[in-house]
Amino acid sequence: MTMAFDYIPAALRYPGVYIEIDSSQASLGADIPAALLVGQKLSAGTAPAGEVVRITSVFDAQQKFGAGSMLAQMAARYRAVDEFFDVYVLPYADNGAGVAATGTITVTAVATVDGTLSLYVAGKLISVGITSAMTTAQIATAIAAAFTDLDIPVTAAAVASVVTLTCRHKGTCGNNIDIRLNLYGEIKPTGLGLTLAAMTGGTGDPAPGNLPVLIGSNRRYRYVALGINDAATLAAWHTESQRRYQPPVQAGFRAFTTHRGDAAAAMAFGETKNYEHICDLSLEINPTTTWEGAAMLAAAAGPQIYNNPVESLEGVLLTGMIGVTYHDDFPTANSLLFKGMSVMEVGTDGSCYIKSLITMHQYKPDGSEDDAYLDINAPEVMDRIRETQIAAAKKAFTGTAAAETNEGYKPGLRITTKDSVTSLLLSHYQNVLVREYGWCQKYAYYKANLFVEQDPDNPSRFNFRDTPVPLSPFKILAGRAQFVKRV
Repeated sequence: MTMAFDYIPAALRYPGVYIEIDSSQASLGADIPAALLVGQKLSAGTAPAGEVVRITSVFDAQQKFGAGSMLAQMAARYRAVDEFFDVYVLPYADNGAGVAATGTITVTAVATVDGTLSLYVAGKLISVGITSAMTTAQIATAIAAAFTDLDIPVTAAAVASVVTLTCRHKGTCGNNIDIRLNLYGEIKPTGLGLTLAAMTGGTGDPAPGNLPVLIGSNRRYRYVALGINDAATLAAWHTESQRRYQPPVQAGFRAFTTHRGDAAAAMAFGETKNYEHICDLSLEINPTTTWEGAAMLAAAAGPQIYNNPVESLEGVLLTGMIGVTYHDDFPTANSLLFKGMSVMEVGTDGSCYIKSLITMHQYKPDGSEDDAYLDINAPEVMDRIRETQIAAAKKAFTGTAAAETNEGYKPGLRITTKDSVTSLLLSHYQNVLVREYGWCQKYAYYKANLFVEQDPDNPSRFNFRDTPVPLSPFKILAGRAQFVKRV
């Protein structure tokens, strides 16, 4: 026989027409992308801690992780933006040795006129009816009683004229929960005096654990929202991101988290990190919690770079993010971008948009500066280029024999040679990565630098080194207007 068959034997004499069906070249699709939310659950949640579970709805998340939990809030914020990706969750129980952050609202003077108090916690409104007949203790009681919404990340209790707010979770997550009055310009009841003390004292975050075991290898999570964002957690996810990016796993992910603090704190945090697959968006001192911000960022950026990994993310709306103040001066925002911190832009209506989304990668191992993975697009597009090459190679070469050169083999024989590997890579680069997807450029350069060999020690193996030149996201147009007064 001059042609290779899988099911029709050569030793066949019985008359008939035999046609085998081969689907090896028919595949056109891929699995739906999956996002992974990482955060803390409450004890009321039915899902066991430390086991990845899929959620089907926000209500499902509330049942599995507890209404009002970090993860229930992350699921709600994520699904408000992205309705298409599969969503999985890695829940952590609070650290038993941890302490919950607390803050206080002290009523210092009674209202002289009836009115409505507009108190905001994490950007969520607590509306309290106040009358001029109330004492300071009664006002405190009324404030505490108004905390009925489980979506608010704190509980409230009044003693005398003081309302104590306690984060629903133990750990540092509660230290940056925002407390403020009149977020949207509401008027406080006349005469009412309040003193707000910021949330503080939260300690003891959950330990990251053995991530390769916790998240397994049966499913790929392309985009990860890290609701837990302490330094130890980021370091652990950095290590896991590197492991999955390289062989033999070859299934990397991009992780998104946020940092709340002033510019100095953001710079100090960012410049000590060096993580090529993690983006940390500076929230400045704005109302949105860090874990909700992480979910919003992942939901906004993930689908965009999945659709096209080389396009700029500037201007992508961060749905649900509340902006009041920001690093709106050029020197500060520009400096943050040199210290591994991503920045957003706040519109006049308080809407927030991605300005520049970069990774936390800044240095080579020797400490010298390195911008190879500056933009989140860089690791994403290289991951995607590799995926397409793997799929094309499997489709073309699986089940074949290996020979160094084509010595006149008959058509139909399944034989892979150095020339056929070279031809596949060149055709794939030119026709798919350049022409069809628009991810890459400089085909002539790629062709000139492509090297393919049959391994001298293993004739069943081919080695290649290629030099793809991916496109970069557009960010800057610089011009020089040299005017003259007479020509």
